[in-house]
Amino acid sequence: MSSLQDLSPNLKCADCALRRQGICGQLSALTQARLARIATIQIYREDQSVWDSELDCGLEGVLISGSLRIQSYRIGGQRQISGLMLPGDFVSEPCGRRNACQLEASAPVRFCRFERNRFRRLLECAPDLARAVYVLRVIKLEQLRLLAWSLCALSIDERLCAFLAMITRVMPYAPLPGGGGILTVELKRADIADLLGTSQESISRITHRLAVRGVIRIHDPQHFEIPDLPKLVQMGCMQDSFASIRFAQSAIRQPPSSDRALGAVAATPPQVTPTPTATRPAFRRAALFAPR
Repeated sequence: MSSLQDLSPNLKCADCALRRQGICGQLSALTQARLARIATIQIYREDQSVWDSELDCGLEGVLISGSLRIQSYRIGGQRQISGLMLPGDFVSEPCGRRNACQLEASAPVRFCRFERNRFRRLLECAPDLARAVYVLRVIKLEQLRLLAWSLCALSIDERLCAFLAMITRVMPYAPLPGGGGILTVELKRADIADLLGTSQESISRITHRLAVRGVIRIHDPQHFEIPDLPKLVQMGCMQDSFASIRFAQSAIRQPPSSDRALGAVAATPPQVTPTPTATRPAFRRAALFAPR
């Protein structure tokens, strides 16, 4: 079981890193207070189950820190990770009840969970909340679409380059004075392998191959120096998508302070621009069917 922190609304939200980002950053003061009253902070250990489609009845909340993996198992018992939930993401039932899947903590997680029935009632009467949830769901769909494209169109080497480039946007990345930066990968190698549709041995082999070519420098299994980030982006065929892909923490523009005070956020869903398709020079159709 997760550990619970039953705090008052003010204490729960006062030191939250996401109070002015993601969903909460788009809400009026009134909606923030109403949402805080139905929230419970939950702490999960690494590899602990957060939600199971066959056991749990529902899930709504916001991931404060850590990461969650959306996983299922094939008939042969192999695990498949179909996506990651990152800090700021709105977390809800990912697969419905027809498909067996689970949400598990891939790193220690701090999760703000909303009481289901009261959250859904609030969603119906708070247009600013409905709009924020809608936009965050669209953002997550864009990310999953890009992941699906990479699994079909890219080689394993290209997938890993694309993955390393993309997570510099959401995981600790410390720029260096001379250019480049140090990336901290807050995921286990097994999770990376299952997310990219390959094996841990392949991830290790490709990582060392990239190091030999000077694309990255390995400090330890979690820390990588990236001397030339644009080159890594190019090797992952993400030239078009790297700058345009959105993430929950910084994706939604803050409404004017006067609107926030009145809670006047438009209820109409915003126009969403599709994520540009990443280009891959001289794409070979045979690559889709090549053994991985």
